Amino acid sequence: MGSSYQTILATGNLVDVRAAVSVSEQVAVIIPVAQCRWAVVPSQQDGIYAETENLAKLLSQAPGSMAASFDVFDSDVMVATLFRDGRSYHEYLSDQAYLVETWDDDDNEILYDLLGRPYPPGASPPSGAYGADPAAFAGLGVAPIDEAELGVALSRAGLRAEEQHCAILHALNLDCGPLAMSFEEAAASGLRV
Repeated sequence: MGSSYQTILATGNLVDVRAAVSVSEQVAVIIPVAQCRWAVVPSQQDGIYAETENLAKLLSQAPGSMAASFDVFDSDVMVATLFRDGRSYHEYLSDQAYLVETWDDDDNEILYDLLGRPYPPGASPPSGAYGADPAAFAGLGVAPIDEAELGVALSRAGLRAEEQHCAILHALNLDCGPLAMSFEEAAASGLRV
C-alpha cells in the first residue's frame, strides 16, 4: 500500500488563514512552507479521508489569496484543484488513465477518472496528466518560478504520486514536507504555528 494524504496549500497572511480554518470548523494544522505560503493539513473526518475542497474555497476568499487542494491516492495518482476568490479555477490529474469502477442502477459498469469524467467500458482514456499548465500553478509559488521546470514536474510520467507532488512543490520553491503529511504527522511535527 502506498501513501495517501489530503493537504491544502494556502497563500496569504497567517491571520486570514487562521480565520478561514476557524470558519470551516475543521480541525487543521497550519505549517509554514515559504513566505506567506502555508500547508493546511485537515484532520480526517472518518479516520481515512480529509475533506479539503470547502476549506480550500474559504482559504482563497481573502483578497489576493489562492489555495490548492492536493489529494494523493495510494501513491498512484494525485488530484489538485486550484482556487481563487472562493471558486475553483483549474483542475489537475496526474494520470488520466487511472480509472475507478462503479455500477449504475441497472448494474452496468461505468469507469471514471478521479475528476469524475465517465468512460464507457472498452473506451480508452487519454494518457498522461490533465491540466499540466505551469501558468495556472505559478501564483501559488514563490518567485522566481522556473515555468519550464514546473511544466516538466506537472507532466512527468513514471513517478509515484507523492514524488510528483514534491517535484511540483519544489518547482514552486516551497517546502514539500508539510504538504505531504497526514494530519497525525503534522500534529506531531512541532512545526505548526
